[in-house]
Amino acid sequence: MQITMTVFLLLLLAINSIMIFQLRDMKKTDILRRLRNMAFGVAGIIVPVMVILLTKDRQIAYYAFTFYYIAFAWYAMMIFRFSVSYSGYRLFKIYKSPLFWITVIESAAFIWGMFSESFFTITHARWYDHIYWICRVFSMFYVYAIVGYITLTGAVVVLIIAATQSARIYRLKYSGIAIIIAVMVASRVNAQLRHQPIMVQAVCFALCEIVIVYMAVHYAPRKLNQRAMRFVVDKLNDGIVLYDDEHQLQFVTAGYGDAVGLKGMQGIDNEEMYWTKIISEANVGNAWNGRVMSVDRDDGTYYYEIQHMALDEDGKLIGTVYWIRNVTESIKNYGEMVRRANFDELTGIYNEAHFHEVARKLLEEHPDTDFVMTCSSVEKFKVFKEMFGQEKYDDYLIRTAESLRTGLVHIPNCVYGRIGESDFYIMMPKEAFDPQQLLDAIDRVAKAYSTNNFNLIIKVGVYEITEPSQDMLAICNKASMACDTVKGDYGKRILWFDESIQKEAMLRERYNAELTKAIEHGEIQIYLQPQVDKGGKVIGAEALARWVHREDGLIPPAHFIPFFEMNGRITELDICIWRQACAKLKEWKEKGREDLHISVNISAKDLYALDIYEHYVSLVKEYGIDARNLKLEITESAIINDLKQHVRLVERLQEAGFEVEMDDFGSAYSSFNMLKNICMDVLKIDMKFLGDTDNEERSHAILRSIVDLAGELHMKTVAEGVETEEQLEFLKGVGCDIYQGYYFSKPLSVADFEEKYL
Repeated sequence: MQITMTVFLLLLLAINSIMIFQLRDMKKTDILRRLRNMAFGVAGIIVPVMVILLTKDRQIAYYAFTFYYIAFAWYAMMIFRFSVSYSGYRLFKIYKSPLFWITVIESAAFIWGMFSESFFTITHARWYDHIYWICRVFSMFYVYAIVGYITLTGAVVVLIIAATQSARIYRLKYSGIAIIIAVMVASRVNAQLRHQPIMVQAVCFALCEIVIVYMAVHYAPRKLNQRAMRFVVDKLNDGIVLYDDEHQLQFVTAGYGDAVGLKGMQGIDNEEMYWTKIISEANVGNAWNGRVMSVDRDDGTYYYEIQHMALDEDGKLIGTVYWIRNVTESIKNYGEMVRRANFDELTGIYNEAHFHEVARKLLEEHPDTDFVMTCSSVEKFKVFKEMFGQEKYDDYLIRTAESLRTGLVHIPNCVYGRIGESDFYIMMPKEAFDPQQLLDAIDRVAKAYSTNNFNLIIKVGVYEITEPSQDMLAICNKASMACDTVKGDYGKRILWFDESIQKEAMLRERYNAELTKAIEHGEIQIYLQPQVDKGGKVIGAEALARWVHREDGLIPPAHFIPFFEMNGRITELDICIWRQACAKLKEWKEKGREDLHISVNISAKDLYALDIYEHYVSLVKEYGIDARNLKLEITESAIINDLKQHVRLVERLQEAGFEVEMDDFGSAYSSFNMLKNICMDVLKIDMKFLGDTDNEERSHAILRSIVDLAGELHMKTVAEGVETEEQLEFLKGVGCDIYQGYYFSKPLSVADFEEKYL
């Protein structure tokens, strides 16, 4: 009997070892790791039981019993931790778990008990005419037993809670393993009450462990997948029908009746009623896929798309599946589908794909006609949307499309459409194109959406199609390039494409691609334009970006800054300039020149892309400089769109010690209204203000009033763009505080600035 049980336990140990290796090779997860630990725990139980079975030496048997009970304590803890992890609950680190330390204490107590025999003793007993070592426990042993039962019962409770809280489809995942652990607890209680040999418990634990691994790794996931697939399939409105190799019905979805028009799925097991009938009416063969057929019924004609697939294994037919979808509504609504595919949903005119298609067809059908392509777009359309809202913006798009419909209806061979968010394209014969008429139509629309605070500006780019064979996207891009070149130039409204525009666009794209490396290689540098006080002393400078290109030399800022402002990369450029300014202030501080400041610019894009406050506070801290030496310039146009939020930003920056300057004061529409709401430290006035009008006397009066107003509001004034001694004397006379411009110096490299002024 001992030999038989030993061989059986060896077989279980071998199976357990194979499971350990299989679990090791699977994808590493927390659950698989805990299953592997449990498998090691079972091995720790089986080995001492085999020793107990085979040994006749009482001392060796006693030691084996001790190690068995220690192994069981650790195994119970492993089961509990597996159950918690399997149920999706968070586990403490093992050394932070009270259960871990209880198990450690139990193990230590049993090791001490090996020498004192204070927990249990062993003796021989007969079981079914065979003599075995059995354990006689003392009262201290019951503490250990109760802890083990509580641990295993806790694992069952955790799994039951998970089962009750999960969807019905997932309950098998938890309840099956809870039942197996409950069987383990029951078998242990039964074995102890009936004084069965310890090998009975070991066999039960090993078998239960094998079943747990099978349930957790194989059976439950497969069953869940099957149930989930069945759940999904049953929710389909389509009909799915599965037959075996003898064309006997095996499976049909609940959506089949809806798909083929049956009421309540009566006669679902009658093949003639629900499948052969529809096949015969369709008059189709057995080898087809995606076939659409029509079936006439009393209440009308129905259309079905039917897909067929033969299922085979090793070249032998094992079944056939049919997928049936009711496409009646789709067929009847084909016109609506075509409209949505070809027309812009909001405006009702051609969308991009259909515009390209129709325009290409026109070019091919009229090879002797000269055509032009125009692109019109709203200047700063995002500002328009933010100020007036999406509904007003949509109204503008609809009204513009309607204007195109009515204005171009009489022009033959003309096509138009909406591409992108705000761009409208028109292709028409060159002889029919009247630029002034187009601008007049645009002005009528723009005027309806302009207000005292916002002037809607629409620019137009025109491309004469000299190469009709080129790709339609390339034709549209050239009109778009011309339109983009117009943007920002308020002296122009319409611009014709030429090669210089394309070269400029390609150059901008080249600069865009090279910006990151230019920053890394130090090609982006600060140039400093000095700022002078009333006494003619240089008190600081404004940091301006210059690109010292490795091939092109010094690139004028007008060639790259507006482009980076448009595509959003101005923030990368600004951060580079800010850091260089801070590094220079740190260097000046170390040389004892803390009397000098540097002003840096903050663009509108920076306000939305960065946490400006945190960024500047971090820079000052990183470089160890005084915030008052780093002056911040913000244009009034940058803050007007979200005045309330930016008022708070300015206040926080001032609280942190920064001086905040309003740059380009007077260039926006509501400058004086802004002064009522936002408390800047400095007003910066561009001297172009004096050159924009022939009435110099009125300009002088306004400028004098601005300086006086700034004084009343306790703000300093900086005049930039000072170019003549006459301008300087006037500014001194009206009380301006600081001056900057070519009269004193052009922007200088850092080395030249330091050599000249430091």
